[in-house]
Amino acid sequence: MRKAWGGASARRPGAPKPGPPRPAHHGFQERPSPYPWEQDALDHVRALMPQAEPYRAWAMFSFTAMSGRVNECDLLIAVPAGLFLVEIRGHPGQLRNTGSTWNFQGTDRMRTINNPLHLTDLKSKELKSQVQWAARKLGISERAVPRVEPAVFLSSPDVDGSI
Repeated sequence: MRKAWGGASARRPGAPKPGPPRPAHHGFQERPSPYPWEQDALDHVRALMPQAEPYRAWAMFSFTAMSGRVNECDLLIAVPAGLFLVEIRGHPGQLRNTGSTWNFQGTDRMRTINNPLHLTDLKSKELKSQVQWAARKLGISERAVPRVEPAVFLSSPDVDGSI
């Protein structure tokens, strides 16, 4: 009787032998970032990520929330501590956090942006909601769905300050 899967008895005479297993892909990015500073940051994170389980990274993707709002995401990483949705900011200069806004004083001008952590936190909650919905559809307990924590990566080597 032949085995159904693998084994010498199931291999055809003259068929190639299987090679070593392929290494698992730990980073996924369908398209490069249109911003060179953002792609540099993604490449930096990719170089730091161990090529081991359970580390994974997904870059430059979007998803639609239950509300219908489209969320563009820079990076989602899975590490032993959980899932982190990462917003990449490449502003140089002296950073001052005023709570709802961040001020970057550069050599040429002051740049003020809304605190990116607030929107990233909303995206994190909406992503978790979508994953919970998918888990329910697959019959997986919602308790198996990890938290999705927001994070902001200030990628400019010329940023100075504390948040």
